[in-house]
Amino acid sequence: MYIQKILWTGLFALVFLALCTLPVLAYASDATNWYTQGNLLMKTKNYTEAIAAYNEAITLSPEYYEAWNGKADALNRAQRFSDALAASDKTLSLNPQYVQGWINRGYILYNLGRTDDELKAYETAISIDPSSPDAWFNKGYFLAGMKRYDEAIMVFDKVKSLDPNYPNLAANRRIAEQSRDAATPWYSKNALTLGIIALFSVGAIAWFLSVRKKY
Repeated sequence: MYIQKILWTGLFALVFLALCTLPVLAYASDATNWYTQGNLLMKTKNYTEAIAAYNEAITLSPEYYEAWNGKADALNRAQRFSDALAASDKTLSLNPQYVQGWINRGYILYNLGRTDDELKAYETAISIDPSSPDAWFNKGYFLAGMKRYDEAIMVFDKVKSLDPNYPNLAANRRIAEQSRDAATPWYSKNALTLGIIALFSVGAIAWFLSVRKKY
């Protein structure tokens, strides 16, 4: 009887521990419906109604960090950048490991002109999930925009290694290469050729002077 009691106590403890460690699997059903509605409205660029839909989801489930992120995105697209950043703050306070939340925060910070913080947002997303092609692509896009073309090309190559079919990857890499080449001075691009010409010229002059001395 004593052994049986111990076994039941142990089983209860295991079940309780499992329940405590399980993630929240679902929000209120009505909240998820509003969230889905918000996503559909985003696709049609109806940002005002999308914001309202996300607000409904958040009202029903205040911990719904995906809905907060959707709201941040909608506010950003509606050019309400300060409000978007506040919604992003809430998103990441609820789930600091949410990769898409950090990427979206980068978009918002770009519109606020906070480029250093924008890069940090993408790098945070990468540190959380190094296999995220979205996080890497946005870092590459940022670097190209800052005219750091060689770094951007390296990052775009990383994206290709993660997802060879990533949308618009080849075009953006090509633009980065073209921009780098256009920004490189002609003498830098032809340094090897110019060096060979210079050596040949010096050699020719030295030969001419040595021959002249003989006569």
